[in-house]
Amino acid sequence: MVYLENFFTTIITLNIYLIIIIAIIYIMIHQNRHRQINQYLDVYLNYIPVLTHEFGHVLFNKLSGGRAKDLVIVTRPSERLQTMQQGYAITQSKGLIGQFITTLGGYVMPPIMLLIGISVAHYGHPSLFLVSYIFIFIYYLVLTSRKLSPIVVLIILIALLYFLVQHDNQMMFYYLVVLLYHLILGVLLGEVLQSSWTIFKLTFQRPRPSWDGGTLSEITHIPTIIYSTIWIAINLFAIYLMFQFIL
Repeated sequence: MVYLENFFTTIITLNIYLIIIIAIIYIMIHQNRHRQINQYLDVYLNYIPVLTHEFGHVLFNKLSGGRAKDLVIVTRPSERLQTMQQGYAITQSKGLIGQFITTLGGYVMPPIMLLIGISVAHYGHPSLFLVSYIFIFIYYLVLTSRKLSPIVVLIILIALLYFLVQHDNQMMFYYLVVLLYHLILGVLLGEVLQSSWTIFKLTFQRPRPSWDGGTLSEITHIPTIIYSTIWIAINLFAIYLMFQFIL
């Protein structure tokens, strides 16, 4: 009970430099993910960003009256290389508007979660951010057809918590929460920056690749560059607000 009380009453002072360093490491590893070690580091580091992105598709699909069938995070580097997918969500949308909203959700979810994490820490309630990810993870565990990965993560977390409780080290528990918080914010920031660059490249790549922006363009007959501009603008605005909160 003491640990639970400490968790919900913990105040975290965000270190912008640590968040930026984590984001830079995230981007560097992702850009060099074809190297042997980086293949696995990339999977570990972008587990949260991929979960956030795909959950965004699922959440907005639900909000638009659709139905989610599956949510998968691809954890094998060989499969990622072969399919060019880090994860995917299988959803059933209601009409073109539902499909539009579902697609939009995946791209706006990382900057939204980044802002939520920054703002709740700023106002002294960082536990709300971590609890939201606990619920996202539980939903993912229930929905996904590939349960091995989340079960392994769950076992590691339970083992870590058991170790901390057994040794009654509340200070270590606090530092672990702080580090985890900065890690999540750092990889989300890295993903927001990385995805902005990826969206920019996909928009002007020739021949045109198959991606969500192109799909939306085909559905709505609105040029892909419009969607790309909106998504990148949302990302940049989220980063701007992040610095406004922290600095």
